[in-house]
Amino acid sequence: MSSSRFLNPESGNYPWRSPHSAGCPGKMWWLLLWGVLQACPTQGSVLLAQRLSQQLTSPRYPEPYLKGQETTVDIEAPEGFAVRLVFQDFDLEPSQDCEGDSVTISASGTDLSRLCGQQGSPPGSPPGQREFVSSGRSLRLTFHTHSSSEDKTTHLHRGFLALYQAVAVSCSPPTSGASVGSEAISTPGDSPAETQNHCQEPYYQAAAAGTLTCTAPRTWKDREGREEVPRCVPVCGRPVVPIAQNQTTLGSSRAKLGNFPWQAFTSIYGRGGGALLGDRWILTAAHTIYPKDSVSLRKNLSVDVFLGHTDINEMLKLGNYPVRRVVVHPDYRQNESHNFNADIALLELQHSVPLGPNVLPVCLPNNEALYLSGLQGYVSGFGVEMGWLTTKLKYSRLPVAPREACEAWLRGKQRTEVFSDNMFCVGDEMQKNSACQGDSGSVYVVWDDRAHHWVATGIVSWGVGCNTGYGFHTKVFNYMDWIKGVMDGKD
Repeated sequence: MSSSRFLNPESGNYPWRSPHSAGCPGKMWWLLLWGVLQACPTQGSVLLAQRLSQQLTSPRYPEPYLKGQETTVDIEAPEGFAVRLVFQDFDLEPSQDCEGDSVTISASGTDLSRLCGQQGSPPGSPPGQREFVSSGRSLRLTFHTHSSSEDKTTHLHRGFLALYQAVAVSCSPPTSGASVGSEAISTPGDSPAETQNHCQEPYYQAAAAGTLTCTAPRTWKDREGREEVPRCVPVCGRPVVPIAQNQTTLGSSRAKLGNFPWQAFTSIYGRGGGALLGDRWILTAAHTIYPKDSVSLRKNLSVDVFLGHTDINEMLKLGNYPVRRVVVHPDYRQNESHNFNADIALLELQHSVPLGPNVLPVCLPNNEALYLSGLQGYVSGFGVEMGWLTTKLKYSRLPVAPREACEAWLRGKQRTEVFSDNMFCVGDEMQKNSACQGDSGSVYVVWDDRAHHWVATGIVSWGVGCNTGYGFHTKVFNYMDWIKGVMDGKD
């Protein structure tokens, strides 16, 4: 195993080198900072993060890195600070599922992310998840390259360039498992003991806004002396790339990257959809997990969730988000083929998702006014289009339909499906309903004028054929108590 050491700190650049290199440049700098004797590292390096950004690179950067090596470096921040790491250049040999060359970011013994080269991505393009902030004082970065029978310089990939720095955090250390953005980064105020909360806007906002004071027992208190813990919470329903609401085109349109950042792609019994809630939950339809036409329940259910793009192929490259728990509403009846009542489920992800322009949660409804007939909304998904499976995210603008019209339409077609009060319908009898197989579990969203954000009022549930008539959706508002109970750990 090769390891790293410091170069001259005046260069501000700290590439990894072989432990067999002569001398120990930077040793005096190390002694001055830490006040302790440290030898040249042989099994790995420890870098001290400072308030000013410093560079960290892979071995030999910007020259091509060698194959068959693994190097680890720990980045530590002073007490009361966290480590922030941002990739500026990232050029690794592409590999499927990161089985080849990779960079692993970990903290407290837990892997936060594993990054690898992506086929077809522009050279030097940083990974989608570009910024990492440690939950404690340190981050570990492990650079692994697989052995090759070919000449070690055949694969001309230069590795990576990253910037790291120390950022102040709340004086009470975050709980274990805290994720990127879950703790408020702070900057010094007028007093050394006061800080002003700053979250990674516009993706997070401070839950305890305002100026807080760090008291002697290392707890935060507001101006009235009440104990507070400054933390950042996800911002929902506000895409960085807004949806073009003046759409007049009938049928479906291709979504732009960032239009529907909550859109999830699921693969369970087949393709399906879902929507991100908060930073670790996926809202979806129960029948994507337990389909009506399935004769038995699968014991070892394989649930794959993908986020962060409008192209399925790009989503697959970004990697699956492992699911910790699957919760299906108890009133859902898999064996009743014509009854989609309670067609709702939640998937809890193993780890919180770092939010950004392409991954943001949707909001949940809080009033019946969001279901008024004629209100325009959007449904998005990766379902069948014109009889073909599509890899591109599509969306359609459809109105909330009068309940009486949908009931009359079902009677006219002599349909026996249950249309309960826990459902509503969208579309127009004379307009194509673009939802189809594969769209199930995706959400129908409307704009809340009072809150100024997008709300998931419905879940694509069932219909009569594709591209005709109305589409029927689970009414999310009726299940808000259940959703909150599950997400709060009460169910």
